[in-house]
Amino acid sequence: MKYFSFEQNCFLDELRKINSNLDFELMKKGYYFAQKAHLGQKRNSGEDYLTHPACVCHILAKLNLEAETLTAGLLHDVLEDTAYELKDIRKEFGEEIADLVNGVTKFNYYPYASKKNRPQIQAENYRKLLISISKDVRVLLIKLADRLHNMRTLDYMSEEKRKRIARETLDIYAPLANRFGIAKIQWELEDLAFKYLYPQQYHQLVKLVSIRREERESYINDINKEIKIKLKKNRIEAQVIGRSKHFYSIYKKSTTKKIRFEEILDLIGIRIIVPTVEDCYKSLGIIQTEFTPLKNSLKDYILQPKSNNYQSIHLVVSDIQNRKVEIQIRTKQMHYIAEEGIAAHWRYKELYHQDQMNRKGEIIVENLQSAYHEQLQWIRKFLKKQQDSDANSFLDSLKLNLFPDIIVVRTPQNDYIELRKESTCLDFAFKIHTEVGFHCIGALINGVHKPVRTKLKTGDIVQILTSPQAKPSKDWLKFITSSKAKQKIRSYFREIEWQDATNMGKELFQKRSRKYHLRIKTEDEILSIARKFKINDIRTFYAALGNKDLTFDSILRILNKDTVGLSDQESDAETIVELKDLPQITIEDIDQVLVRFAKCCNPKPGDEIVGYTTRGRGVTIHRKNCSNPGFLHLRQCEPERIIRVAWKKEVKKDD
Repeated sequence: MKYFSFEQNCFLDELRKINSNLDFELMKKGYYFAQKAHLGQKRNSGEDYLTHPACVCHILAKLNLEAETLTAGLLHDVLEDTAYELKDIRKEFGEEIADLVNGVTKFNYYPYASKKNRPQIQAENYRKLLISISKDVRVLLIKLADRLHNMRTLDYMSEEKRKRIARETLDIYAPLANRFGIAKIQWELEDLAFKYLYPQQYHQLVKLVSIRREERESYINDINKEIKIKLKKNRIEAQVIGRSKHFYSIYKKSTTKKIRFEEILDLIGIRIIVPTVEDCYKSLGIIQTEFTPLKNSLKDYILQPKSNNYQSIHLVVSDIQNRKVEIQIRTKQMHYIAEEGIAAHWRYKELYHQDQMNRKGEIIVENLQSAYHEQLQWIRKFLKKQQDSDANSFLDSLKLNLFPDIIVVRTPQNDYIELRKESTCLDFAFKIHTEVGFHCIGALINGVHKPVRTKLKTGDIVQILTSPQAKPSKDWLKFITSSKAKQKIRSYFREIEWQDATNMGKELFQKRSRKYHLRIKTEDEILSIARKFKINDIRTFYAALGNKDLTFDSILRILNKDTVGLSDQESDAETIVELKDLPQITIEDIDQVLVRFAKCCNPKPGDEIVGYTTRGRGVTIHRKNCSNPGFLHLRQCEPERIIRVAWKKEVKKDD
């Protein structure tokens, strides 16, 4: 696919539109040299080979890189695909450009690449690439631009090669772009790889997006205007733009969160770009006031930037139509860094040399430099750890270590396990298997015994220790990081509580049924009662009784039984007498009432007592400290039915 004319003057004019400050004499020299070197060569598409390095140069220009990097982009395939040698480039263009070209050049001393030796070739080339990046990060930028144009023209390859290159792109190059914060390249690489690896899902998404494009664009335009007006009223000048999700991120979200494509597509994306950090937080306050924020959706990456120096405020809100809107708020500088990552360093470096930068700009350069050196330090540490590893181990470890927000640990069997940062031994145990997590009692980390809450780091060798008698603890929820593991632990305790309530409810139901001579024997009869309370299974019915969400009194009432409002735990076996026959009891000013003594606490003369007024069956006498759960429940729910009673003073307590 052509993006502009490749005739020299038109090509240079196109670059001049992007950045008029480039050294065009150097660019012209690079163009002529590449044209001469690749003369007569064709791409699989049938185009002159020069179209590829020219496109790579164009991609680099859009990242606002300087002329030396763009020239290296024009020459990046000369060593690999032509008769020219490194000394020729060094002679014509100097050490800096020669080193950049050499950095992106693959090893070429293998006579052929078979499936058998391909991992070794890949490992050696990636090792060389990482070493070159650690010396000059522009090598990575050229390599990413090279890979991006190759992915754009992948249709001309065989299907087997398309899938292999797409997989490599998704595993290595897109994560590298992410690690160095170059979002605009990362997203396009991911979408192109997605297209060739999962064509059915890709084309389904394209179709869905196409069908709803007009509706979405209309809504985005409306909400953009609404947000602009609200910000302007508060004297905030902002650029408000609709933000379309790239296809691969939709696919990933649908597979990890089990959400249908249609639901994700309903989520509108809006980006607000403002002049200052203060305006970011003012805008956040306005958005939170004018819309309804979704719970736990606010993420402040300005206060806590990502490891690749990404900064922005993220928030999900709903409008009056209950449509979900994803909001991102950032400054223009943050936007450049979010889109271009480490490549933004050259944008600000150029301003710095032109004396067009204030102290704020200098701080941005310092932050970019810090992020840059942090990533280079990661590469150096990784290469040092992997210096003795074989090709397969190197490739596996590289794929896993490319993600900045994860750690990679190993089992004693040399299997690599990927975990979130801050993960503990317990997270690792649940990652292996739920039952391993449930019975975890600790771990051997690099041969040393450690407790379950110990945090892991990349490179640790972890062996989980278990015991058949071990059970989960609720304290685990305080330090485990995996949401999936937390859910399983909570489910474990809910199941135990549910089972306890079920057993208690079943015992209560059977006991009360015998007491009231209810002839309920079959499960169908029990289920019939449960359904009167809109409960559709017996276990839930028993659990409701056990949890006191349902009382046996309500069951009796629904069965039209003449029941009392007394505790389910009380018995009919109490002795009933009239007060006139029981001169030792004084009940306020009442002298004609039926009295009975509760069997649950068996009050005796001299005990502190209270009376409970039943419906139609007089007063039941309980000890004041009666611990019967049913009676305690009734005391709390119906305190008006508790009356004062006492033993007559002359009556002494029985021994």
